[in-house]
Amino acid sequence: MKKYHIGKSKIHGRGVILDRDVKKDEIIFRFTGKKVKNPPGPWHYGPHWLQVGYSEWIISKPGSPGRYLNHSCNPNSGIRGKNTIVAIKPFKKGTEVLIDYAMSETYPIWHMDCNCYSKNCRKVIKPYQDLSIQIKKRYAQYISKYIKDMKLHLSWGEYLNLKS
Repeated sequence: MKKYHIGKSKIHGRGVILDRDVKKDEIIFRFTGKKVKNPPGPWHYGPHWLQVGYSEWIISKPGSPGRYLNHSCNPNSGIRGKNTIVAIKPFKKGTEVLIDYAMSETYPIWHMDCNCYSKNCRKVIKPYQDLSIQIKKRYAQYISKYIKDMKLHLSWGEYLNLKS
């Protein structure tokens, strides 16, 4: 049974709105669509994309929840595995599902202006590697699998300790 509908967003036009309460770590939906690798043109500006690998993205289909998944610098959801959107904390029916786009994006020159209006808004969203250590630690269990595989979630010291 679907846990959400597409409705009015306070952040950007339309968003994914919960139809019932969800628990921490509960699956909300899977981000699906066409997978593209090394897309031509200004591909790093593609809206409604989720990065799932090095130079690899899923482009959400029209009408799918990924198309309406909005960003917040104070997200209530994150990513498990390659493309599963899960709750970071429990939240109530009627709440908009929000992720931090940096949880999956690593393209170095990618950025976007933010209008999430959260108290801790970063004003400009940049790739994962540009997040502070504190934010990376907070997001550690909710980042894309390929970021974990690349060990980008580790500090330099933690990475070196893996090698010894």
